[in-house]
Amino acid sequence: MFNQYFGYYLLNKGLVTPEQLSQALHYESSTRVKLGVLAVDAGLMTAVQVGEVHDLQRAKDKKFGELALEKGYLTVVQIEELLAAQAKGHLTLIQTIADKGYMVLGDIEKALAEFRVECGITAPGSASSAPIDDTEIKKLLDFSQAGDNAHVLYSYAGLTLRNMVRFLNETPFMQPEAIDAEHSSQWVASQRIIGDLNITIDLIMDEQTVLKAASRFSGEELTIIDEMALDSIGEFLNVHNGVYCSLLSTDGFKVDLQPQTVRKQKNSTETSGCPIVITTLLGRFDFRLSFKVLSKNSSTS
Repeated sequence: MFNQYFGYYLLNKGLVTPEQLSQALHYESSTRVKLGVLAVDAGLMTAVQVGEVHDLQRAKDKKFGELALEKGYLTVVQIEELLAAQAKGHLTLIQTIADKGYMVLGDIEKALAEFRVECGITAPGSASSAPIDDTEIKKLLDFSQAGDNAHVLYSYAGLTLRNMVRFLNETPFMQPEAIDAEHSSQWVASQRIIGDLNITIDLIMDEQTVLKAASRFSGEELTIIDEMALDSIGEFLNVHNGVYCSLLSTDGFKVDLQPQTVRKQKNSTETSGCPIVITTLLGRFDFRLSFKVLSKNSSTS
C-alpha cells in the first residue's frame, strides 16, 4: 500500500492533481506483479493453491502471505523473499510521476524524505512495508463525530482500500472531499450492520461506474444496468462488509449483517453520514457511513 499512501501525501501537499495521481497509480498497478504470481513463477505454489488463498481473502482481512503461511503453502522465509522481490515495485510510481512530467525528480526526492519523516520510516528500503495506514487516512477523513469509536470507521476506510485491490483489482486513492450532488442519475447500494454497533453504509455510483465495477467483480462484460449488474454491485458490498464484520467480531463487537439493497436515486442529497470518497479508473465510489454505538459486549439474557 506504500504507493497509495505516498500518493495521498503528494495529493494533500498539492504536488499532484487527482487526475495525475489516478493515471500514475493505474500505470504502477498494471506493471506490479502480485505475490501469488511470484509464488507460482518461483515454483513455490500451484495456481490452484493461489486461487484458494484468493478465495479466503473474500472472508478474511489478511494479506496473501499470511493466509498462505496458515495453509502451509509458504514458509516465513519464502514469504520474505517474495515480498522483497515485490517491494521493488514501489519505485514504479516515483518513476512514472517523473516520466510523465508531473514532478521533477528532485522534488519527488524531497517529498519522499519528508513523507518518511512524518510517517516514522527510518530505513529507505523499508518504505513499502511501513505501518502508515491510519496516518494518511486520518488526514483525509474526519470521523470525530463518532467519538471514542472513530477508530472503527477509520478501520472501515482502510479495509475499503484493501478490498478495492482484492475484489476489483484496482488501485484506489482516497479524496478529502464531500459527495458531489451534481450527478443526475445515481445508484445506491445500501446495507446495515446491527448489534453492538449500528452502521448504515451507502455506496453511491453513477451508471458507468456501476457497469465497470459490476463487470470487474463478476468477471462478465456487462453493458446495461440489469439484474445481474445490480446483483454484482450488491454482492461486492456484501462481501466487503462481511469481511468488516469479521474484523469487528475479532475486536469484541457482536454484530449482524443485514441483506443489502440497491436502488436508483435522482441525486446524492438523499443520503447522509460520514463520507469516504474513493477514485479508481473504474470510476468514483462514494461511501456514506451513518454510525451509532449501542453497546459493547452486552449480555444476551
